[in-house]
This record gives sequence, structure tokens and C-alpha cells, in this order.
Amino acid sequence: MQAGIVRRIDELGRIVIPKEMRRTMRLQVGDEMEICSDGENITLKRYSGFQSVLSEVKGIAKSLCEYTEADVLFVSCGRVIVAEGANKKHYQGASVSEKFGKIVAERNVVILHGDDLKDLFDDRSALCCYCVVEPIVAHGDVIGAAVLMLDGLPSDVARAYLHFCAELVARSLE
Repeated sequence: MQAGIVRRIDELGRIVIPKEMRRTMRLQVGDEMEICSDGENITLKRYSGFQSVLSEVKGIAKSLCEYTEADVLFVSCGRVIVAEGANKKHYQGASVSEKFGKIVAERNVVILHGDDLKDLFDDRSALCCYCVVEPIVAHGDVIGAAVLMLDGLPSDVARAYLHFCAELVARSLE
């Protein structure tokens, strides 16, 4: 935990989060924060857009994994929120890299392989030969991504399933 930094509350009740902390935590303009208090302390925590539909996302991931025979990841707020498949323990909770964040922010479906798979995660490697990244957009904002991690080239059917699941999650958030 970083040392405390003192900031004043302005007349509108705002407090500025120091740039160094925003950079370290990869907080971007528009990110949602959950604010909690216990009477004495106020805690800010990054809010995952998937929290309200987490059980549904887990079910979708499990079904998608069965149909595609791939590892399935749902990514939000810079980390893997849901992982299903043979390597789910490896991926669950993984921190995604800035490179991955930029791919998702471009709002395009991307198929990665070879050297493109390097550095997708900050704290672990990708255990696959191909990766399909499908951004999830709700209310006009990118809130995360649905990801297939495959050993072989993704079929059109697998890509269609992934697209359908990403749309299903997006619509459940609207």
C-alpha cells in the first residue's frame, strides 16, 4: 500500500486522485469507482461492470467453453473476472497488460497468434496458440472483453458464439 497523500475536498465534495496512483492502478477517465465507508474510513475500489451480472457471466463462460472447447475469459477493469476451461486456475484473476487494454479500447474483434500473444498479461503467460478478443460495449462504453484462448485456428462458428456471448452480456447490462 502506498504512503498516504493529503488532498483537500473542494466545494463540490471532490477529491483528486494523484496522477501517480491513477497511473499505477491504470485508472482512466470514465472508470467507475465503488465508494464504501465504515463510519470512520472511506474506501475507493474499482467497480467491475460485470458485478451486477456475475452469475450470468459465469454461466455464459461455462457454456461457451463447452461449445468451443477453448479457455474462455471475461475481462473487466484490467483483470480476468471470469475464467472457464482447462486452464481456468491459471487465468483467473490475471492482470491484463496495457497492450491488451489498447486492443479492447479499439472496439474491434482481434485474432492474435505467435508473438502477438506475448505480454497480454502482466503476471503470467498465455497458454494458447490463438486468442480471439471481442470487446463488450454497453451504454456506448467499452466495459470489458470476452476472450477465447485456443490451441488451433478459431472456427467461424466459435467466433460467432463468442460474438453472441459478448452481445448477451452487453445487453444484460443495459
